Amino acid sequence: MPDVTPDLIVGRYRLVERIGRGAVAEVWRGYDHRLDVAVAVKILDPSTGGVAAAERFAREIRAAAQIVHPNTVTLLDVGQEANRRFMVMELLTGRDLAAELAARGPLPVAETCLLLAQAAAGLAAAHRAGVVHRDVKPASLHLSGDGTLKVVGFGLARIAGEAARPTTTGTIVGTAAYLAPEQIGESGGEAASDLYGLGCVAYELLCGHPPFTGSVPELVHQHVHRSPDPLGVHRPDVPAELERLVMAMLAKNPGERPAGAEQVRQVLDGIARSVRPPARPPARPAAPAARPAGPPVRPAFPAPPAPSGAHPADPPVAARAGDTTVFAAPPVPPVAPPAVRPGRSAGPRGDRRLLLQVGAALVAIVIATVGAATLFSGSSDSDGTATATVSAAAPVEPVREREPSATPAPATPPTVRPAPTPTPMPTRTAAPARPAVRDPRAWLAAFDRAVTAQQERGGIDPRLARRTHHRIREASRKLAEGKAREAGRKIQEAGRDLLKARSKGRLADGPLTAFLGGAGLDAPRDRSSDEDDD
Repeated sequence: MPDVTPDLIVGRYRLVERIGRGAVAEVWRGYDHRLDVAVAVKILDPSTGGVAAAERFAREIRAAAQIVHPNTVTLLDVGQEANRRFMVMELLTGRDLAAELAARGPLPVAETCLLLAQAAAGLAAAHRAGVVHRDVKPASLHLSGDGTLKVVGFGLARIAGEAARPTTTGTIVGTAAYLAPEQIGESGGEAASDLYGLGCVAYELLCGHPPFTGSVPELVHQHVHRSPDPLGVHRPDVPAELERLVMAMLAKNPGERPAGAEQVRQVLDGIARSVRPPARPPARPAAPAARPAGPPVRPAFPAPPAPSGAHPADPPVAARAGDTTVFAAPPVPPVAPPAVRPGRSAGPRGDRRLLLQVGAALVAIVIATVGAATLFSGSSDSDGTATATVSAAAPVEPVREREPSATPAPATPPTVRPAPTPTPMPTRTAAPARPAVRDPRAWLAAFDRAVTAQQERGGIDPRLARRTHHRIREASRKLAEGKAREAGRKIQEAGRDLLKARSKGRLADGPLTAFLGGAGLDAPRDRSSDEDDD
């Protein structure tokens, strides 16, 4: 596609930087001068693709216009200038799940369930609006910087009330590794087809590869005629209920799949809640009582069928197909399932050890950088208020329920022998300082949300907000790569900028200052504030 000169579209949208490029369209980071916000601008190149490309572009616009939901990308504007057709969408931070998988490998069970539940919620909204996606795959599920997952890529969608366009003989609508059997036939896909695609994504997030691998003809044959290996063959730590759900989503007959995407979301939410507590240290007796009473009522899915034929335990490196016709993994002769290496089943792959290591680094760096708590907390005596404000600004942190079990206090009443002096010390140390940085990724997500909340409220320079978002994303990326020190440096840079802006009056009181003032920095306040106030 010829380069598009960065300029102003319809006198409103400034093209800043190209962030994506396909065969027939480009995606630009843009700036809306009327609303003073960053946006994404997708521009169709009329010189390539012809009528088919134009129809796909128009279909994507119509589909996006039908759906308004937090878990789908928001369409802001459409138009045409000269010979350029364009659509304006919200600008997404983060990366899609294909990139997430490439960087991290199989994901932890609870995280997978939470991500898939968001995807199911977005698909449920699309189905209610009469839109069938027909191309659900990791690349069409975008994980934003604040932890929100959005369903994108509605270019192949089928919209209720529109006549289905017959495809060229021999072509298939969708991506081969995630195709439902009925998409290979004449039906072209239905709402249940999206659940099959989501089941393939679930399988890949948990096992590191889709349920079937091979060339396009081999994939088509397997989707129609073969049952996938049970998840437990490749990932023994997957709960039985999750395995039943995923295998039901992968049923060949659409009528045997779950009743709808909303039902899938409810089950996934329940599983995520049920598997999260076991990750806590087992020595805390209060933890089981803190668990939810139980997941929402959900149907019993049939037990997964026995695999019809053996499947290779170790997927080919090139098993992930990002395109319908690009899938060149050679066929592998059948092998017996017992050869699976159980050691690879641990989805987090040392994630807990990394979190502890990085958590310690972030604690030290955050204390050193944003330690001027008096700048951010409003008043020096408002520890409790600041903490409460943080909770309101970042409500999506269920992990915090770990903290009530700060247990040194109960040890004092049974035995009078120990001196009472240790009692106040643990109480002070185990105050809300720990939850903020206990999970570095959650802390970074809360930090990013606080910046967004401050932008919505006002009182922060737009350029400062963009720089802070960028540094948080960079820190999150470094964290995923295991580079804790580099992640800390990014947060340090963000902290310095915010402190400087605060001291010069360019950062007003609000969600961001409340977050920083209550982000576990109360203890070292006196020491660090003297250093940073200058």
